[in-house]
Amino acid sequence: MATVFSSIRVTAFRLTFLPWLLALFAGVGLVIADFGNDVEQRLSNVRANIVEKPASGDVVLVEIDAESLQKTSNWPFSREYYAVAIEKLNAAGAALIAFDIDFSSQSTPQQDQRLADAIENSDATIILATFRQPASTLRSDYVESLPIPVLRKNAFSASVNVHPDSRGQLNRYSYGLATDATPRPSMASMIAEVSGDIDQSFAIDQSIDPDTIPRLSFVDLINSNDLPAQLFGKKILIGATAIELGDRYSTGRFGMIPGVVIQAMASETLIQGTNLHDLGKFPAFALAASIIFLCVATKKLSSRRLLGIAFAMIIALVFLLLVVEYLNWFTFSNVPALFFLGVYMLSQKFLTTTTALKNSQYVNEISDLPNEAALQKILATKEFGYIATARLADFRELLVLTNTASRKDFFQKLADRLSYLAQDERVYHVDPDMVAWIVKTEYTLDIRGHFDAASALLQAPIMAHQTKIKIETNFGISSESLDQSKIASEHALLSGKKWAWHDSEFDDAVGQKHNLLIELDQAIKGGELDVVYQPKWDLSANMLGGAEALVRWRHQERGFISPELFIPLLEKAGRIDGLTCYVLQKTLDDLTNWEKLRPGLSCSVNISAKLLGDRDFVNKAIGMVENSSVDNGQIVFEVTETATLKNPEKSALALKLIQSAGIRVSIDDYGTGHSTMSYLQRLPVDEVKLDQSFVKTMITNSANRVMVLSTIKMAHALGYKIVAEGIEDQPCLELLTRYGCDYGQGWHISKPLTSEQFEADWLDREVDDSRLSA
Repeated sequence: MATVFSSIRVTAFRLTFLPWLLALFAGVGLVIADFGNDVEQRLSNVRANIVEKPASGDVVLVEIDAESLQKTSNWPFSREYYAVAIEKLNAAGAALIAFDIDFSSQSTPQQDQRLADAIENSDATIILATFRQPASTLRSDYVESLPIPVLRKNAFSASVNVHPDSRGQLNRYSYGLATDATPRPSMASMIAEVSGDIDQSFAIDQSIDPDTIPRLSFVDLINSNDLPAQLFGKKILIGATAIELGDRYSTGRFGMIPGVVIQAMASETLIQGTNLHDLGKFPAFALAASIIFLCVATKKLSSRRLLGIAFAMIIALVFLLLVVEYLNWFTFSNVPALFFLGVYMLSQKFLTTTTALKNSQYVNEISDLPNEAALQKILATKEFGYIATARLADFRELLVLTNTASRKDFFQKLADRLSYLAQDERVYHVDPDMVAWIVKTEYTLDIRGHFDAASALLQAPIMAHQTKIKIETNFGISSESLDQSKIASEHALLSGKKWAWHDSEFDDAVGQKHNLLIELDQAIKGGELDVVYQPKWDLSANMLGGAEALVRWRHQERGFISPELFIPLLEKAGRIDGLTCYVLQKTLDDLTNWEKLRPGLSCSVNISAKLLGDRDFVNKAIGMVENSSVDNGQIVFEVTETATLKNPEKSALALKLIQSAGIRVSIDDYGTGHSTMSYLQRLPVDEVKLDQSFVKTMITNSANRVMVLSTIKMAHALGYKIVAEGIEDQPCLELLTRYGCDYGQGWHISKPLTSEQFEADWLDREVDDSRLSA
């Protein structure tokens, strides 16, 4: 297997044609083995129940029932009775009289002649039963049971032989049978006056309700002097229905019924024309197999769509058979077709499920892109030059902006753009916020050009459904492993570079993150962390308007460690509260010391999103402010916009508690979470802080200028102060001043300073305009 995804493509055959082949062989085997007859009969019974109909009334059944046996002489009846029956039925105008009675043995000469005379004098057609039966249980030959010559001289003979199937059920009836070397039509064919090949049979229409066949007891017939007029022109079938006489057969729908009733139902089938031409098992099976094959061969239909088509065909075949039988057009067996479709659906579902489970280990569930396991398998099986990674800098914001569907769309389009740089044009989703690829061979001698091209490809926003997303990425590259490339991209992020090679020293630092937690706790306890202050400039008054407290860590051995590294580490470990309290206390102490130099100076302290929902921390932070000599109004708690979006109810309660204590509330990084001012209006907020991504580019980006100006106007309309962070040049400062922005912050004004530097540069003497133009 050359690659993981080439092997996945090989499974396309298994997911499409293999289920079809399995179903085809199963269906062919069913047809050849002649299985499924029981199922066929059960389905036929269901259809019969749906379209049940009455008998035509043309056939009248004269029953030799239990009452007839009781009120007449012993069985077999005297042939005088049959002669009387013929005479009475002739008198009533019957058109045909058929006997499902054995007259193959002689009675007394007088009785035989009496019946023969009645047959000869009958105006109605007389039909007598003939049948063939085994000579004995020890021999394989047959004997013919014909009516005695004197009786059959003026009567027609008809076969009454029936042929139960392998299950002992009688559901089919023949058109005739050869008896005494003479082809003879069946009793039903004679009664219905319908001819057919004696070698052929037809299905008895069991949708005909046998209880609707008109009936007359034999004893009532011979004792009645006033037969009903309804017998005129009817076809009379005389036979035994009494249980004592046996002659009962099992049927698919009605269970055990007398043989003469089966003769009557077969006659009704022919009279009503429901002896439909049977197309057999093959046509429906061939149709189903052909349609599924054509659908599979297109290679454009998903497994779910194919399963839907197969299920729809099952419904269609069942409905089609019901319709054509109802219209008396023809019939066919759909059991092989249904079996084929059922096997296809089961095997398709099984193979799809097992393949999905197998392949899911190589697919990222968020994006449906190949995942890290897929890339690692590629790296283990083939030579490669360089592995590149792209880390999304604002992944948490992406989570806010997208839902599951649009997030998948985002990563698919991200991969499409980067695929031009990737070997085999394949991009892998290896971490929630990271994609990776093997660098194309033509780029291996120009890695800088490779990442310049990657940056250019990602310059334009990505449309994720209806949301336009602008992303910032940092790239890493390694010639040894994916892990090293990941670490390199993190190094690029923390060092402010666009891309970086893998650095073994940085690798060591990242690999020892767990040690940093212990050392960080010690640094907090030992006061080794620095709290620095970045000035906030009052743009309208052209003077210092406050500061923001930030934390820095200069490790004794490792040197400067970025907050981007250790703050997420503390948040993940659930220990960010200790650092926040440390910074807050240091800020309160410094403000106390600066009170004489700059009375009422305000200072912002950042509150982690994880702490906003922690009521114990909120109460502790408020208590620290209240227990200090600093006025509560000098402290501003900054919370990010995305923090308020994650849990609006908890956020509102916490912010209300903070504001009620007289501490001001600022929404940091506004614009990244895509909340609206109307949403913020529901929160207790004093200040809105524009994210630097809009401020830095507002001079060159007209859309960001519109965003900044509209935000300033809306914030003022709602009574909020507005702070712009990320001011890096004088034109930006001047434009914000013209727009009416309240405060500005950024390196053009001042970088973050230690408390000593802040005091010396900003509090010991008045700050003039020359500072800002320097």
